[in-house]
Amino acid sequence: MSNLAPALLRAIEREATSVPFRVLQTRVIEMMTAYRSGDPSAAPRLDETGAKAYAAYRMPATVAALVRVFSEISVTTGLEPTSLVDLGGGTGAGIWAAHTVWPSLAWATVVDRSPEAVDVGKRLTAELDIPVTWITEPASGDLPAADVAVAAYLMSELTAAEVDDVVDAMTATAETAVVVEPGTPVGYERILTVRDRMLDAGMALAAPCPHHRECPLAGRDWCHFAARFNRPPWLRRLKDAELGHEDEKYSYVVGTRLDVTATGDCVIRHPQKRDRMVTLELCRSDGAAETVTISRRHGDVYKQARDVRWGDRWLPHTRQDSADLGR
Repeated sequence: MSNLAPALLRAIEREATSVPFRVLQTRVIEMMTAYRSGDPSAAPRLDETGAKAYAAYRMPATVAALVRVFSEISVTTGLEPTSLVDLGGGTGAGIWAAHTVWPSLAWATVVDRSPEAVDVGKRLTAELDIPVTWITEPASGDLPAADVAVAAYLMSELTAAEVDDVVDAMTATAETAVVVEPGTPVGYERILTVRDRMLDAGMALAAPCPHHRECPLAGRDWCHFAARFNRPPWLRRLKDAELGHEDEKYSYVVGTRLDVTATGDCVIRHPQKRDRMVTLELCRSDGAAETVTISRRHGDVYKQARDVRWGDRWLPHTRQDSADLGR
């Protein structure tokens, strides 16, 4: 479970409580209805209250998902970036997540069309010792060169042509490009489009895909993952939720020009752990999606399987090839 930085949660709470609760709740409902419509033209242009509502309702989940994604990039590439460009990240989620995973981060640029979202983001990132340049221009414009370019939950607000332009801008300006979308069939379809665009640009896939072939789930299922994080009391109240935690479902793809050093299959579903047995759904490096069952008779491999999480790399440290395990 991801424990979000207390300083971040306090900063978001300050923004949220500066708006009457009923007003904040109404704006959240309006915003989420617009986003879930699937119509890019329905995405609201955020005013100050809307930006605060968005930060309160969505930013903890966005940061949790990005922490998982950035951590996976570190595993597969060893990346320790000093610079980041965040497209559509006006409230600063990308900076907070990168700061959590990469102490090496020295500066960041945020591009967002909403000056109000940028104002909120400036306040939320004020205590981080990272110089940030804030740009209120279209995300597909010229971008400063950076080690990492990220676009989280942005593509649903764009037309197909705009998505292509944004991905092209990301792959042209950064060695590593990260796109995250909701973990829904529609979000996954957008990720497939981005994935193809990254491959066409000559990038290698750093995560989650362990291969460059066609996605084996295309047309019959969708690839997504989950990031669990603690909900503070004010977020439980805003979401009218009883549980003290939340699972953010997301789909993503990472393209890179770095060497992808970590190999292995990817665990694409929550592992099913029963008495003396673990079942893993894997996307394999050969392009196939397969189910593997590991029992106690597999010794050390079974011990590893007991600890593996949804989204992890599966590379058993054993002389026995994992392809020989029971299916």
